[in-house]
Amino acid sequence: MSEDDEDARLVAYIDGELDKDERAAVEERLTTDADLRARLMRLREGERPFVAAFEALLERAPVERLQASLAEHVARQERRRTSMRDSWTLRTGVLAAAAAIILFCAGIAIGRYGPGWLAGGPEGGDEDWRQSVVEYAAFYTPETFGSEPASKPKDLALVGAKLGLPLTPERIALANLEFKDAQILNFRGAPLGELDYLDPATGPVLFCIIRDSEPNAAMKTETRGEFAVASWARDGRGYIVIGKLPVKQIAELANSLEQRF
Repeated sequence: MSEDDEDARLVAYIDGELDKDERAAVEERLTTDADLRARLMRLREGERPFVAAFEALLERAPVERLQASLAEHVARQERRRTSMRDSWTLRTGVLAAAAAIILFCAGIAIGRYGPGWLAGGPEGGDEDWRQSVVEYAAFYTPETFGSEPASKPKDLALVGAKLGLPLTPERIALANLEFKDAQILNFRGAPLGELDYLDPATGPVLFCIIRDSEPNAAMKTETRGEFAVASWARDGRGYIVIGKLPVKQIAELANSLEQRF
């Protein structure tokens, strides 16, 4: 499958247009393929392959039926043409029918890739980076992480450099959780660092940091779907801790990290 085809499939997944088996196949790959998860996040946040997706849309549009209808309209108008006025009616009728085809296809594309797409998602600005992290975390399983222990300090240093924060194993350690991996992502041009942990009972726990110049904000806790979430902001960076642990336990982990960040 080419990259354009794969991106189009991910767009269809985001838009809920895959059948049950296709959706399950995509989600299975997302649990183990970090590159695919990163591409899904980019597409979800606005970097959709508009041209490729629009071409695929045109292929699915009922163009043949519309063209047949246009041809029938032209023939009918030609039979009726007996005067200059009829000729003018023919030309305007043809143009109107052709415009209908263009507007039909463009209307579908705008409906799918219009204002919401330009804003980066179905809800536009309502979907902040924290919600994207929540959706991203849903694809994680204990089998997702495969980083070798020797690479962890190096990975942390690379992520820290992007975020402008010194990150060491000691600084990011969390009680009763095994640190598994660190990676750098991107959210609408802002570097987004992701630190992955594993809880033996409930699975992955994520600590994410974004360097997006947001104003300071006190910590708050909430639940989003099956996840407990604690988030705060300080010194131009946003922080979030997310996992399937009880809210109280997520808050305790977040409080521990907040004292270091």
